[in-house]
Amino acid sequence: MYSQSDIDELISCPKNVSETPKRELKLVGAHWKNDMTLVAEGRPGEFNVFFRRSEDFPENFSIGLSYDQKDGVGETILLRCNGPHGAFNATFDPSHPHWGYHIHRATESAINAGLKAERHAEITTAYASYEEAVQHFVKLINLDATERTKYFPDKTAQGRLAFEGGENDGNT
Repeated sequence: MYSQSDIDELISCPKNVSETPKRELKLVGAHWKNDMTLVAEGRPGEFNVFFRRSEDFPENFSIGLSYDQKDGVGETILLRCNGPHGAFNATFDPSHPHWGYHIHRATESAINAGLKAERHAEITTAYASYEEAVQHFVKLINLDATERTKYFPDKTAQGRLAFEGGENDGNT
């Protein structure tokens, strides 16, 4: 069992990559997939990260963080950043439609009630695409900045435009 402060600490503690993600997502069935494993110094067990994106509906994605303390209990999903995916699951709060970008977070109350840990979800404006969600997610989980840049370069940031001749006129 985890307290809410334990859950929040597991999500935000500094993490490093122990098993690297593949360079590209791999199509498995109807979803593009990738995974990686993370560790946190001084913490037993490991964190698993999953990336899932629908082939038919690319705006339907899930990027998640789970923790396995390696005590035989199994993994607990701590966090999922999702894209819009339409109808909600009836076991979730029916007042929360999944029509928009949203984030699921594990809660102590859900765990204690025997429900999916990450049952709670909130609409977010922190991202509006899969690429932006990846950037938001790796910052939320406190992935080491060097590894974040190495494995997940920010392709959403608009770079400087090259002017004719490659020179900058000083106004940009």
